Amino acid sequence: MYILFENLTQKQADICALVLSSAGVPHRITRSGIYWDVRVDETHYDRALASMELYFKENQNLRPDFEEKRIHIGQETIISGILISVSLLLWYMQVENSGDVKEIINRFGASAVKIMDGEYFRSVTALMLHKDEVHLVGNMAGLFIFGTAVCAATGWGAGWLMILISGIAGNLFNAYMYESAHVAIGASTAVFGAIGILAGYQGVKWKNRSEKIKKAWVPVACGLALLGLLGSGGVNVDIMAHLFGFGFGLLIGSLYGLLVKKIPGRLFQWGCAAGVLGIVFGAWSAG
Repeated sequence: MYILFENLTQKQADICALVLSSAGVPHRITRSGIYWDVRVDETHYDRALASMELYFKENQNLRPDFEEKRIHIGQETIISGILISVSLLLWYMQVENSGDVKEIINRFGASAVKIMDGEYFRSVTALMLHKDEVHLVGNMAGLFIFGTAVCAATGWGAGWLMILISGIAGNLFNAYMYESAHVAIGASTAVFGAIGILAGYQGVKWKNRSEKIKKAWVPVACGLALLGLLGSGGVNVDIMAHLFGFGFGLLIGSLYGLLVKKIPGRLFQWGCAAGVLGIVFGAWSAG
């Protein structure tokens, strides 16, 4: 069943039950600690939402209370974040043990010239290459923290697919801007893509203007702090790619928040996860 509202007080849950019952919409009220959740079947979700929208239209002062809800990070989201981080670690170990790290970076790093020559796979493979352990650990932590936050709001499959796309787009646009021998590696572009997705999503999700600004600026501030900590990172780490990743993430997150009204189901999440694997394996195979 889909969650219509979560983290409600008992009084709010009773209001929902009354409205939905009056509209003849099957529903279920469940308790989670001191809060209450309202769930409906997928087939009844749109009708349930329309019934509540009509109620809020007649009682506008009650709507903000129902919209202020916390995002829960579920088990699947945590597991996906761990798998992504471990995958980066294992790939780093594989590259380090290959005996020719420079050659791998030359073949799969985000070289602006070669990307502009048609080697677009580099915009994907570069995300999985790191210059040293510090670089790797920073990106593993960033992806786990911000990536799981994105996935908690969008679903674990959709979240990682959007993060990957923002990282790819950031690398591609960065190559277009440089058009030189510039080479960048690292998942930082995807990390900033995740931050942008959070900012965009939260910026369009709240009806109240002041709440929009407050919610959207939290991930932005975190991103600026992280950018300051990372610094330029030398020739292999590119701040401009980070900023482009953030910009594309901001666009993707905003569009998602505007177009998607509920977290897609499990089948959709698995489909997105398959898309992530397909893009990654396809890119490495192309190289």
